[in-house]
Amino acid sequence: MYGFPVLMLLNMVMLAVLAVQLHHSNSLQSRFADSMDTPAAATMYHTRGGGIIAALLPIKFAVDYVTPYKDQARRGTCWDFGTIGALEQSYRKHGVAKGWLDSNEYVSFSEQAYGIEVMELCTGPVWRNSTEGGEVPLLYYLHKGLKDSVFPTRVCPYTSSPGHDWDCPELDDAFVRKSNPLSFTVNDMGTFYDQASIKHKLVQSGLAMPVSTTLVSVQHMYPCVGKLLANDPRCVAATCQLCPPELPMATCCVPADSTHGQNMDGEFLAHSGMQVEDGHTMLVVAYNDLFRTREGATGGFVVKNSWQDGFQGSHSMAYWMQDVSEWDDRIMCPNSFKYKPVHLL
Repeated sequence: MYGFPVLMLLNMVMLAVLAVQLHHSNSLQSRFADSMDTPAAATMYHTRGGGIIAALLPIKFAVDYVTPYKDQARRGTCWDFGTIGALEQSYRKHGVAKGWLDSNEYVSFSEQAYGIEVMELCTGPVWRNSTEGGEVPLLYYLHKGLKDSVFPTRVCPYTSSPGHDWDCPELDDAFVRKSNPLSFTVNDMGTFYDQASIKHKLVQSGLAMPVSTTLVSVQHMYPCVGKLLANDPRCVAATCQLCPPELPMATCCVPADSTHGQNMDGEFLAHSGMQVEDGHTMLVVAYNDLFRTREGATGGFVVKNSWQDGFQGSHSMAYWMQDVSEWDDRIMCPNSFKYKPVHLL
């Protein structure tokens, strides 16, 4: 599921895990792919003082070889999915370049196994025995202990129900561990806080980047107009809740039951009434400075999320990059209320 957070999300931290050994949009992709392999690529968007010239970056860009979406279900394992998603995309990218994989092939890695391996290394009294909450940088700080801890999904399928963090009997099999063909090395990790740096690293590396951000709740309001709310006691002018500035047609407003910070088009909302609610990790796979959201904001990052496809909505990468119309996208990637999710890349 690809969502579209506008560029006003709070406390956004982007991590680029580089040179991990182990849908794609055509928008402006091929033009920049070759230039990124040149020695000048590292400095082509920088000033003499090291700053990034944002105007020289492409107006929209999508990395190649993003693997299909997976659902973390009712567990707090977004950090696990963000880590594995980055490893899968890196492995696929290098695998195609080295000839290990065809361009339409990928290897699915096990979030269940990775979570167990992290728990094995985190033996303190507070966090042991749980994957509820974690950090993507664990891959870097614990990489010596985790370098052989990525397994194919078929070895250890993900358990969606809470309370089954340790479920994977195959990991107790010495032969499974010894015969695991996957191993990785993390050569570097960077942390980026501003939009220009994030975009530059995405274009320069061609790697998907985990993002840790706060989630928000938005108190939606109904103006006290029309027959529906005509006799509602909450619309009495002397005691009512005043409408926010964006609803000037009435003095009084009634709070809606829903406080979701996302709409059914998969867009994360930036709103004057939003409040910090929680934290979440996703995978940044693209950006588009020209896309206009339903709320009227322009520009944002495209993320691969790990939530079940549903009322929060989703679209294909081609839609977010404006390579296809909304109508075409609805035909190719139909509404999830009516159909099973189609993982279009």
